[in-house]
Amino acid sequence: MKGRNTSFVLALVPVLFLAGCAWFGGGDKKGDEAPVSTVATADLPAGTLAVWGDGTALLTQKEFDEIFDMQMKEQPELQGLAEAFMPVLKKNLFNGLIAQKVISKWIDTSGVSKTPEYADKLKKVIEGITMRLNGEYFLKQFDYNPTAADIKKYYEDNKDRVALVSKGGVKASGVKFDSEAAAQVFLTAAKAKGADFEKLAKADEKLAKNLQDFYYVNKDSRQLVKALRDKILALRSFPTVIMVKVDDNTVWVVKATEKTEDKYRSLDELKEQIENMLRQTKQNEAAMKKLEGLKVEYGVKVDESIFAPNKQPQAPGIMPAPKTPKAPVAKQEKKDKKSKTQKVPKRLAKAA
Repeated sequence: MKGRNTSFVLALVPVLFLAGCAWFGGGDKKGDEAPVSTVATADLPAGTLAVWGDGTALLTQKEFDEIFDMQMKEQPELQGLAEAFMPVLKKNLFNGLIAQKVISKWIDTSGVSKTPEYADKLKKVIEGITMRLNGEYFLKQFDYNPTAADIKKYYEDNKDRVALVSKGGVKASGVKFDSEAAAQVFLTAAKAKGADFEKLAKADEKLAKNLQDFYYVNKDSRQLVKALRDKILALRSFPTVIMVKVDDNTVWVVKATEKTEDKYRSLDELKEQIENMLRQTKQNEAAMKKLEGLKVEYGVKVDESIFAPNKQPQAPGIMPAPKTPKAPVAKQEKKDKKSKTQKVPKRLAKAA
């Protein structure tokens, strides 16, 4: 995998920070000068660049070269620097490493490293770096290199989505009529030699209202009904004027002037982007599949109830709204209703 060595980058942050500050030069304003160094220079044993006061090695040539080479590999932008800048780059790194080691020694000797606050922060930093490093090495097993055929297939299958620069189509405009006879009259006039389609339409107030510029018609022109869109796209010679009957009450006279093709970025332009995308996609798919398998293998169980939507709590002191009771029916009303539903005896009906 082409990712950076995370632990190295994080470890080097203090070095680069210290190397870039005015402490090690670079100030060009009055009062911004780096303080004069009080560090003694001496002839040191071969392979040793700095020692502590007791003579033990502080920084060796081997350690410095390893860090410098790693920094150059991990930061390609530094590789383009002119050779004349290398001494400055090395001096800044050298000063930064010395400063880092001196600060580390002070942290230990001053007792700061023994404080609970420091220990807690250190634990969290180590946990964070460990998690990222674990993820990096987990993904390494799924390295994937797309073939030229894979890249080409993806390009062709997704051309409109990833490579389209501008959409082409048939440049057209039209006038809508509600009868085929009226459309035929206009079509004949529009096809006459020297006729101007737009001027003819605008000369009549009613036709002017029904004149519409379709701009460039293509398969994605959803504002046009399919029958009209298909007829326009089927045209092969330009300029031309045609009549299109959509239904009994809708007839269009259309003028088409030109056809332009879709413009795409080439495969060569997008090859590297597609390759990286395919590599990452395949890698992530394989990693997720492996991860789900490991969850089953390790018997992982989860509780997702905490993600459920929260129920609206009942405000304290507010009683739930009582159900609306049915309106009581008066006894007399019930009696009257009952009497109406009772059958009238035949003898009373006859008497009536």
